[in-house]
Amino acid sequence: MRSERLQREIDDLVAQGWKIEDEGRDRVVMVDREFGSVASHILVAILTIWWTMGIGNVLWGAYNYISRSRRQVLWEGRERCPDCGADVSEDAAYCPSCGTDVETASVDGSGLACPNCEAVVVEGSRYCRACGTKLADEMGSP
Repeated sequence: MRSERLQREIDDLVAQGWKIEDEGRDRVVMVDREFGSVASHILVAILTIWWTMGIGNVLWGAYNYISRSRRQVLWEGRERCPDCGADVSEDAAYCPSCGTDVETASVDGSGLACPNCEAVVVEGSRYCRACGTKLADEMGSP
């Protein structure tokens, strides 16, 4: 049985196009694959169609599918440190990576919550340091 937090993270990633690659008792591995942009395929086709009969385009798509895959492991019973974004077990009082007091750290006055991973980010930040989400796009600010 998954916790509500883990299920919410999985649902959010699935809504963004991620797929579940592997599931364990206390973790879920999510993957986001892509084949490359249409423009890159057109360029590869124009440059290689006469020489490889389209095989170059297939290889370009396979390369993108493999090399540009993003994976994210979601753990049951773990949260992220609001300061550095490292995984912290739910029963920990301090982050094992940076030493932040995770019990008293909160979103109040010290920053904003990232809409993707809910890590605390400093107001005015362009990217979340925990997950890399571009905050201007997610929060709707300029």
